[in-house]
Amino acid sequence: MSEEKKGCSAMDQALTWLKVTDSWAVGGYQNKLPRMCYVAVGLVLVLIIL
Repeated sequence: MSEEKKGCSAMDQALTWLKVTDSWAVGGYQNKLPRMCYVAVGLVLVLIIL
């Protein structure tokens, strides 16, 4: 049962990490997107390339 709780905890931590919006700006563009958007775009690009 503790392994199940560890798995849920790790998943919760990963989802929390993905929901964070990093603070950066490039050429006047201020980032307003969470990390999850960048991960999703990266996965789509990898699938297209493969």
